[in-house]
Amino acid sequence: MKVIYPLLIENSFIVLQISDMGSKNFIFEKNNMEYNVESYWDKVADSIKQRDTNSLLAGDDEPYYKYKRQLFQKLLDTINFENKKVLEVGSGPGGNLDYLSRKNCKEIVGVDVSEKMVALSRKLLHNDRIQILKTDGVSLPFDNHYFDIVFTSTVLQHNTNEANLKQLIKSICKVSNSDIILFERVEKKIIGHESNLGRPVEYYSQLLNQNNFSLISTRFLPIQASYFVCGSIRKLFNRKSRKEGEPISKISRILENIFLPITKLLDKTITSKRDLCMLYFKKNIL
Repeated sequence: MKVIYPLLIENSFIVLQISDMGSKNFIFEKNNMEYNVESYWDKVADSIKQRDTNSLLAGDDEPYYKYKRQLFQKLLDTINFENKKVLEVGSGPGGNLDYLSRKNCKEIVGVDVSEKMVALSRKLLHNDRIQILKTDGVSLPFDNHYFDIVFTSTVLQHNTNEANLKQLIKSICKVSNSDIILFERVEKKIIGHESNLGRPVEYYSQLLNQNNFSLISTRFLPIQASYFVCGSIRKLFNRKSRKEGEPISKISRILENIFLPITKLLDKTITSKRDLCMLYFKKNIL
Protein backbone atom coordinates (compact mmCIF):
# COMPACT_ATOMS: atom_id res chain seq x y z
CA MET A 1 0.00 0.00 0.00
CA LYS A 2 1.54 3.29 -1.08
CA VAL A 3 -0.88 6.16 -1.52
CA ILE A 4 -4.17 7.17 0.05
CA TYR A 5 -6.24 9.73 -1.82
CA PRO A 6 -9.07 11.53 0.00
CA LEU A 7 -11.95 11.46 -2.46
CA LEU A 8 -14.86 12.79 -0.51
CA ILE A 9 -15.67 14.26 2.88
CA GLU A 10 -19.42 14.38 3.38
CA ASN A 11 -21.45 14.49 6.59
CA SER A 12 -19.69 12.09 8.99
CA PHE A 13 -17.89 9.87 6.49
CA ILE A 14 -14.67 9.96 4.51
CA VAL A 15 -14.07 7.98 1.34
CA LEU A 16 -10.48 6.98 0.63
CA GLN A 17 -8.88 5.47 -2.43
CA ILE A 18 -5.88 3.27 -1.73
CA SER A 19 -3.74 2.70 -4.78
CA ASP A 20 -2.09 -0.64 -4.03
CA MET A 21 -5.36 -2.34 -3.11
CA GLY A 22 -6.68 -2.26 -6.68
CA SER A 23 -7.77 1.38 -6.41
CA LYS A 24 -10.73 0.39 -4.27
CA ASN A 25 -12.64 2.89 -2.16
CA PHE A 26 -12.89 2.43 1.60
CA ILE A 27 -15.22 4.24 3.96
CA PHE A 28 -14.60 5.22 7.53
CA GLU A 29 -16.48 7.43 9.94
CA LYS A 30 -15.21 10.94 10.58
CA ASN A 31 -15.46 11.88 14.26
CA ASN A 32 -12.47 14.13 14.81
CA MET A 33 -10.09 15.18 12.09
CA GLU A 34 -7.63 16.39 14.74
CA TYR A 35 -6.85 12.81 15.83
CA ASN A 36 -3.34 12.47 17.24
CA VAL A 37 -2.20 9.12 18.61
CA GLU A 38 -0.11 10.45 21.49
CA SER A 39 -2.59 13.02 22.78
CA TYR A 40 -5.46 10.52 22.41
CA TRP A 41 -3.78 7.97 24.67
CA ASP A 42 -2.62 10.65 27.08
CA LYS A 43 -6.31 11.45 27.61
CA VAL A 44 -7.16 7.76 28.04
CA ALA A 45 -4.38 7.50 30.65
CA ASP A 46 -5.92 10.44 32.52
CA SER A 47 -9.29 8.64 32.52
CA ILE A 48 -7.73 5.41 33.77
CA LYS A 49 -6.14 7.29 36.68
CA GLN A 50 -9.62 8.34 37.82
CA ARG A 51 -10.74 4.74 38.35
CA ASP A 52 -11.50 3.56 41.87
CA THR A 53 -9.43 0.40 41.35
CA ASN A 54 -5.92 -0.19 40.03
CA SER A 55 -7.28 -1.90 36.92
CA LEU A 56 -4.70 -2.62 34.22
CA LEU A 57 -7.33 -2.71 31.48
CA ALA A 58 -6.53 -0.36 28.63
CA GLY A 59 -9.48 1.67 27.44
CA ASP A 60 -12.92 0.92 28.83
CA ASP A 61 -13.18 -0.83 32.19
CA GLU A 62 -16.50 -2.69 31.91
CA PRO A 63 -17.87 -6.27 32.12
CA TYR A 64 -17.57 -6.88 28.37
CA TYR A 65 -13.91 -5.89 28.20
CA LYS A 66 -13.07 -7.92 31.29
CA TYR A 67 -14.59 -10.95 29.55
CA LYS A 68 -12.73 -10.10 26.35
CA ARG A 69 -9.53 -9.86 28.38
CA GLN A 70 -10.08 -13.40 29.70
CA LEU A 71 -10.45 -14.77 26.17
CA PHE A 72 -7.44 -12.78 25.03
CA GLN A 73 -5.29 -14.27 27.79
CA LYS A 74 -6.21 -17.74 26.54
CA LEU A 75 -4.60 -16.77 23.23
CA LEU A 76 -1.56 -15.44 25.08
CA ASP A 77 -1.33 -18.76 26.91
CA THR A 78 -0.67 -20.52 23.58
CA ILE A 79 2.62 -18.61 23.20
CA ASN A 80 5.84 -19.87 24.76
CA PHE A 81 7.45 -16.86 26.45
CA GLU A 82 9.81 -18.82 28.70
CA ASN A 83 13.44 -17.64 28.57
CA LYS A 84 12.57 -15.25 25.73
CA LYS A 85 13.39 -11.58 25.34
CA VAL A 86 9.96 -10.04 24.78
CA LEU A 87 8.92 -6.58 23.57
CA GLU A 88 5.37 -5.26 23.64
CA VAL A 89 4.79 -2.30 21.32
CA GLY A 90 2.00 -0.15 22.74
CA SER A 91 2.04 -1.52 26.29
CA GLY A 92 -0.55 0.94 27.67
CA PRO A 93 -1.27 0.68 31.41
CA GLY A 94 0.69 -2.56 31.60
CA GLY A 95 -1.79 -5.43 31.73
CA ASN A 96 0.18 -7.62 29.32
CA LEU A 97 3.51 -6.73 30.93
CA ASP A 98 2.09 -7.85 34.27
CA TYR A 99 1.02 -11.12 32.63
CA LEU A 100 4.52 -11.63 31.19
CA SER A 101 6.11 -11.10 34.61
CA ARG A 102 4.72 -14.52 35.59
CA LYS A 103 5.94 -16.33 32.44
CA ASN A 104 9.65 -16.66 33.26
CA CYS A 105 10.75 -14.36 30.44
CA LYS A 106 14.43 -13.61 30.06
CA GLU A 107 13.68 -9.91 29.53
CA ILE A 108 10.47 -7.86 29.39
CA VAL A 109 10.25 -4.47 27.70
CA GLY A 110 7.23 -2.31 26.93
CA VAL A 111 7.11 0.83 24.81
CA ASP A 112 4.32 3.34 24.36
CA VAL A 113 3.81 6.57 22.43
CA SER A 114 2.07 8.18 25.42
CA GLU A 115 4.25 9.65 28.16
CA LYS A 116 1.31 9.52 30.55
CA MET A 117 0.72 5.82 29.81
CA VAL A 118 4.39 5.09 30.48
CA ALA A 119 4.23 6.90 33.83
CA LEU A 120 0.95 5.22 34.74
CA SER A 121 2.15 1.70 33.92
CA ARG A 122 5.36 2.20 35.90
CA LYS A 123 3.28 3.26 38.89
CA LEU A 124 0.74 0.43 38.58
CA LEU A 125 3.28 -2.33 37.94
CA HIS A 126 6.05 -1.15 40.25
CA ASN A 127 8.28 -3.94 38.93
CA ASP A 128 11.99 -3.32 38.38
CA ARG A 129 12.20 -6.38 36.11
CA ILE A 130 10.03 -4.65 33.53
CA GLN A 131 11.51 -1.84 31.45
CA ILE A 132 9.02 0.67 30.03
CA LEU A 133 10.06 3.35 27.56
CA LYS A 134 8.49 6.28 25.72
CA THR A 135 8.88 6.13 21.93
CA ASP A 136 7.89 8.32 18.99
CA GLY A 137 5.45 5.77 17.54
CA VAL A 138 7.50 4.89 14.45
CA SER A 139 11.02 3.95 15.58
CA LEU A 140 12.27 1.56 18.27
CA PRO A 141 15.50 2.28 20.23
CA PHE A 142 16.90 -1.26 20.20
CA ASP A 143 19.57 -3.21 18.34
CA ASN A 144 18.53 -5.16 15.26
CA HIS A 145 17.30 -8.72 15.97
CA TYR A 146 17.44 -8.11 19.74
CA PHE A 147 14.09 -9.62 20.79
CA ASP A 148 12.88 -13.19 20.42
CA ILE A 149 9.24 -12.09 20.40
CA VAL A 150 7.71 -8.73 19.52
CA PHE A 151 3.95 -8.31 19.81
CA THR A 152 1.19 -5.71 19.65
CA SER A 153 -2.24 -5.81 21.22
CA THR A 154 -4.89 -3.62 19.54
CA VAL A 155 -2.25 -1.01 18.75
CA LEU A 156 -1.76 -0.95 14.99
CA GLN A 157 -5.50 -0.61 14.46
CA HIS A 158 -5.30 2.78 16.19
CA ASN A 159 -2.50 3.94 13.89
CA THR A 160 -4.44 5.27 10.92
CA ASN A 161 -1.54 7.23 9.43
CA GLU A 162 -0.36 4.80 6.74
CA ALA A 163 3.16 6.21 6.42
CA ASN A 164 3.72 5.99 10.18
CA LEU A 165 2.23 2.51 10.32
CA LYS A 166 4.51 1.19 7.59
CA GLN A 167 7.54 2.70 9.34
CA LEU A 168 6.52 1.20 12.69
CA ILE A 169 6.06 -2.26 11.18
CA LYS A 170 9.47 -1.94 9.54
CA SER A 171 10.96 -1.07 12.94
CA ILE A 172 9.20 -4.01 14.59
CA CYS A 173 10.62 -6.37 11.98
CA LYS A 174 14.13 -4.99 12.47
CA VAL A 175 14.24 -5.64 16.21
CA SER A 176 12.69 -9.13 16.07
CA ASN A 177 15.01 -12.09 15.74
CA SER A 178 12.29 -14.70 15.33
CA ASP A 179 8.58 -14.11 16.08
CA ILE A 180 6.14 -11.25 15.57
CA ILE A 181 2.61 -11.60 16.90
CA LEU A 182 -0.09 -9.07 16.10
CA PHE A 183 -3.36 -9.00 18.05
CA GLU A 184 -5.33 -6.57 15.92
CA ARG A 185 -8.77 -5.80 14.58
CA VAL A 186 -9.29 -7.63 11.29
CA GLU A 187 -12.03 -6.95 8.74
CA LYS A 188 -12.67 -8.13 5.17
CA LYS A 189 -11.92 -4.62 3.93
CA ILE A 190 -10.44 -1.51 5.45
CA ILE A 191 -13.18 0.08 7.52
CA GLY A 192 -13.55 2.09 10.71
CA HIS A 193 -12.95 5.69 11.76
CA GLU A 194 -9.98 8.01 12.03
CA SER A 195 -8.80 6.55 15.35
CA ASN A 196 -9.48 2.86 14.63
CA LEU A 197 -9.23 0.94 11.36
CA GLY A 198 -9.96 -2.73 10.84
CA ARG A 199 -7.79 -4.13 8.05
CA PRO A 200 -7.68 -7.44 6.13
CA VAL A 201 -5.25 -10.19 7.12
CA GLU A 202 -3.66 -9.77 3.69
CA TYR A 203 -2.88 -6.14 4.48
CA TYR A 204 -0.64 -7.05 7.43
CA SER A 205 0.75 -10.12 5.68
CA GLN A 206 1.88 -8.03 2.72
CA LEU A 207 3.64 -5.45 4.89
CA LEU A 208 5.48 -8.05 6.95
CA ASN A 209 6.39 -10.09 3.88
CA GLN A 210 8.13 -6.99 2.57
CA ASN A 211 10.24 -7.10 5.73
CA ASN A 212 11.17 -10.80 5.57
CA PHE A 213 8.43 -12.27 7.80
CA SER A 214 5.83 -14.88 6.80
CA LEU A 215 2.38 -15.43 8.25
CA ILE A 216 2.24 -18.82 9.98
CA SER A 217 -1.25 -18.85 11.50
CA THR A 218 -4.33 -16.81 12.44
CA ARG A 219 -6.76 -17.27 15.31
CA PHE A 220 -9.87 -15.18 15.90
CA LEU A 221 -11.37 -14.38 19.28
CA PRO A 222 -14.82 -16.08 19.59
CA ILE A 223 -16.74 -13.09 20.90
CA GLN A 224 -19.17 -11.95 18.19
CA ALA A 225 -22.47 -12.23 20.10
CA SER A 226 -21.09 -10.37 23.11
CA TYR A 227 -19.47 -7.81 20.83
CA PHE A 228 -22.73 -6.82 19.16
CA VAL A 229 -24.99 -6.99 22.23
CA CYS A 230 -22.66 -5.14 24.61
CA GLY A 231 -21.71 -2.69 21.88
CA SER A 232 -25.38 -1.85 21.40
CA ILE A 233 -25.86 -1.40 25.14
CA ARG A 234 -22.83 0.88 25.32
CA LYS A 235 -24.08 3.00 22.44
CA LEU A 236 -27.69 3.29 23.60
CA PHE A 237 -27.18 3.91 27.31
CA ASN A 238 -24.21 6.27 27.43
CA ARG A 239 -23.80 9.90 26.49
CA LYS A 240 -22.41 10.49 23.01
CA SER A 241 -19.59 12.61 24.41
CA ARG A 242 -18.18 9.77 26.57
CA LYS A 243 -14.52 9.14 25.76
CA GLU A 244 -12.58 5.87 25.83
CA GLY A 245 -11.44 5.06 29.35
CA GLU A 246 -14.24 7.01 31.03
CA PRO A 247 -16.75 5.07 33.17
CA ILE A 248 -19.83 3.64 31.48
CA SER A 249 -23.27 4.37 32.91
CA LYS A 250 -24.68 2.32 35.77
CA ILE A 251 -27.50 0.97 33.60
CA SER A 252 -24.97 -0.14 30.96
CA ARG A 253 -22.99 -2.06 33.54
CA ILE A 254 -26.14 -3.73 34.88
CA LEU A 255 -27.37 -4.70 31.40
CA GLU A 256 -24.00 -6.09 30.33
CA ASN A 257 -23.89 -8.26 33.45
CA ILE A 258 -27.42 -9.51 32.68
CA PHE A 259 -26.80 -10.36 29.02
CA LEU A 260 -23.20 -11.63 29.13
CA PRO A 261 -24.04 -15.09 30.58
CA ILE A 262 -26.26 -15.61 27.53
CA THR A 263 -23.97 -14.12 24.90
CA LYS A 264 -21.00 -16.08 26.24
CA LEU A 265 -22.83 -19.28 25.31
CA LEU A 266 -23.64 -17.91 21.86
CA ASP A 267 -20.02 -16.87 21.33
CA LYS A 268 -19.01 -20.53 21.40
CA THR A 269 -21.35 -21.38 18.52
CA ILE A 270 -20.83 -18.35 16.27
CA THR A 271 -17.75 -18.52 14.07
CA SER A 272 -16.49 -15.34 12.50
CA LYS A 273 -13.32 -14.10 10.86
CA ARG A 274 -13.49 -10.51 11.99
CA ASP A 275 -12.54 -8.28 14.94
CA LEU A 276 -9.67 -9.35 17.22
CA CYS A 277 -7.30 -11.78 15.51
CA MET A 278 -3.94 -13.23 16.48
CA LEU A 279 -1.62 -13.11 13.46
CA TYR A 280 1.54 -15.14 14.06
CA PHE A 281 4.57 -14.33 11.90
CA LYS A 282 7.97 -16.04 11.69
CA LYS A 283 11.15 -14.57 10.32
CA ASN A 284 12.20 -16.12 7.02
CA ILE A 285 15.40 -18.13 7.16
CA LEU A 286 17.67 -17.00 4.34
